[in-house]
Amino acid sequence: MRRWEAGRVLAALASAGGAAVAMASGCGTVDGYDCHELLACDVINEDGTSNGGCEGSCVPMNLSGFEQGVYLVRVTAGLEDLRCDEAVVLNPRWNEEDRKNMIPPLYSELFVAPGAHPGCGPCACSAPACVLPAGLTVSSGWMCDDSPGETLTPFDAPAGWDGACVAPGAVGAEAFGSFRIAPVTARPCEVVTSPVPRDGDAPAGGQVVVTCNALRGDMCPGAAQVCVLGAEQVSPGWRRCLLSEDDKDVGCPSSEQTAGLHFSEQLTFWREVEDRRACTPCSCTETAPSTCEALVSTFEDGACDDLVAAAVVAGNGGCHDAEPGSTLGSVRAEWRVNAPGSCAPSGRELVGELSLSKRVIACCLPEGT
Repeated sequence: MRRWEAGRVLAALASAGGAAVAMASGCGTVDGYDCHELLACDVINEDGTSNGGCEGSCVPMNLSGFEQGVYLVRVTAGLEDLRCDEAVVLNPRWNEEDRKNMIPPLYSELFVAPGAHPGCGPCACSAPACVLPAGLTVSSGWMCDDSPGETLTPFDAPAGWDGACVAPGAVGAEAFGSFRIAPVTARPCEVVTSPVPRDGDAPAGGQVVVTCNALRGDMCPGAAQVCVLGAEQVSPGWRRCLLSEDDKDVGCPSSEQTAGLHFSEQLTFWREVEDRRACTPCSCTETAPSTCEALVSTFEDGACDDLVAAAVVAGNGGCHDAEPGSTLGSVRAEWRVNAPGSCAPSGRELVGELSLSKRVIACCLPEGT
């Protein structure tokens, strides 16, 4: 606990004689000091030492290799919008001017170096496949004539057709002169876009260090000391720290150097962090082609019993004339050659570098002090 020492004020007033009148009126001077200055009482520490008018802590003004003063520091995930007014415990009895005077200014934002990159997971590709024709296009003319004078009727197979008998409609003899079979297709392998499970944690990047200047002024009794915010004035989660000058290789000072405060916990931050590490995209390269060939049969009835015509088709499809007077009611397909090829995945190589510059060493008081 600290206490205010008013003895020097009373002694000064007693020796000033008529100065009591000036004090009562709220103006005038005593030995060259106005009443406001006389009523700024000393702060006495538990050990009996004086802080002068400093209600916080007195620390040396200049420590070799360190920025002047003490800073309030908090490490965030980079998603919090922290402000320096959150670093200070504000007294609800203070007026607006008092509150404004107690809010420390933002000093700078520093960064925590990202952790080791976990590496790039493997690439994966879907398997190539042979795909049956999507159906037929029926023409009323011969040789799949699609001139304006002919009637074209689609006879489509369902999506994902496995070749089983289907009856997507019925085409009468007047509209059934020929039919074009859609080609068999070889579906290529593709990059699997779903995440591939892998071990390893994500890099510890994205951590921002907010620093606020805790300097309160020159109210300490020692000429080489400055007043900074005290532990009871600092909000939970914030630390009081000394910050080194950029790239200075310094050790944390002893408590004898810092008026009894032991800034013993050393942290390393950076003013500039550029993480260009990334994994190259995945790709799939064919290593063997697919060979696909199917027999497609058409039928007059809807149950694939009364054959009209059958044709073997591959990647270019095929055209087939119907017997005069035939109708179309169903279609069926079966594989003659179903030999999907193969492919190999590539990519997911780690490229780029992590660049750190302007190192700052923070020597902090233990959390909560």
